[in-house]
Amino acid sequence: MKNMKKLVAALLVLTMVLALAGSAMAACKIKVGDCVKFTKNTVAYKHKGGKPTETIVRKGSYALVKRVCGDWVELYLDILDDSITRWFKTDNLKVDKDWKDMGNDIYFPIYVVYSNGGVGMSSELLIMKDDDADDELDEFHVRISPDCYKHVKATSKVWLHKESSLKKNYGVALHKNDKVKYRRVYGYDSRFVIFYGVKYKGKCLWVSSEYSKLVK
Repeated sequence: MKNMKKLVAALLVLTMVLALAGSAMAACKIKVGDCVKFTKNTVAYKHKGGKPTETIVRKGSYALVKRVCGDWVELYLDILDDSITRWFKTDNLKVDKDWKDMGNDIYFPIYVVYSNGGVGMSSELLIMKDDDADDELDEFHVRISPDCYKHVKATSKVWLHKESSLKKNYGVALHKNDKVKYRRVYGYDSRFVIFYGVKYKGKCLWVSSEYSKLVK
């Protein structure tokens, strides 16, 4: 009888713990319209529960929730084209509370960097000279580099593109520590990722700032 009382008490405690955990999970649940951050590199799916694609979104990226279905979410991955979406398991996602608290006017809720398989998944948004000064575009006018920076150096393998986006791949990649001339022009793509304008074997091309840096 004594053991039975202990068992009942233990079950009551367990029930309370589970109830509290359930409340916490409900409070943290991802909803449509949330901005979510990737806590790990995460594979994308074209269809919920289908085969994984070759597309992998890098840790630290964030995107906007289009649909929620159980422990799956469909995310908008591009600011301009709402047809560019993929499904993800929620294991490696968390709600970005800072964006929610600050409101939608502070920054765009999409900044997706691909570790693999992002070909064609952004378009050119804005091109700027490195020393532009137009009051109408103040929010973009952080000078990218001082005059002494005249080259772009690859920090890992990075593909060359014909425009400042993922759409027109040139078919050639720079490898870690490769260095090319910086054209003192940069662009934003439709994820707001910066691309540096470079000169490669006489061609004017672009590389993502996520896998390269400006150097002397």
